Amino acid sequence: SAKEYALVKKFKNYDCDIIGTQEVKDNMLKDLKNNIDSHNIIGIQRCKKISSERNNILISKKYIIHEEKTFWLSENPEKIGSKKWYSFFPRICTTAIVEINNTKIRICNTHLDHVLSKAREFGLSKLMEVIEKEEKKEELPMILMGDFNATPDSKLIMDFIQGKFSNKKLKAVQEINKDLYKQATRDNFKRTEKGVHIDYIFVSEEIEVINAEIINYNINGKYPSDHYPLMAEVKIK
Repeated sequence: SAKEYALVKKFKNYDCDIIGTQEVKDNMLKDLKNNIDSHNIIGIQRCKKISSERNNILISKKYIIHEEKTFWLSENPEKIGSKKWYSFFPRICTTAIVEINNTKIRICNTHLDHVLSKAREFGLSKLMEVIEKEEKKEELPMILMGDFNATPDSKLIMDFIQGKFSNKKLKAVQEINKDLYKQATRDNFKRTEKGVHIDYIFVSEEIEVINAEIINYNINGKYPSDHYPLMAEVKIK
């Protein structure tokens, strides 16, 4: 399909080492596996009964994956398909410890609730609670990315940046060019670029942001997603 072709071509054109995906269903995962052999694909589906959607992370085969897991943003993070009662769907975080140029980093990819702000707050709080437990075992530089379903001026994002959810200091890559916050990362395929900014990449203090941009990639007006990807070039200090 034109959408599949645009997606694969975009991956290959931008040559990213780490790619966080959203809402990957069985057929999409099959397409990725059939067309992209430069990356390992990690992550499992959030629930077998409701949806096969995944938050897969694609990791360049240049790097070593030491550990990978998917956990649920619920009271029982290890329980497949579990969710907070007021969360519309089960929500997950896919995470990996990856060795890049002899330095290990923690990479996390999530997708927060699209309906209730308190569900997003619970999900992000639970995510950071699980990660902080992992950090006690091994403290690592960290990248957290995903669809937060919250705008830059929302209480959720402002509280997160101010450290409400974690002792680990994280900053958005968009901070290198704050005009990015004015650009939409989702517009429901309307392509007016007047949608909402709800996607983020956060990095810990050990990671320097070189550049960040929002990609408006299409082939003859065909877009691979209703979101515009956020791309960043970073360096481990």
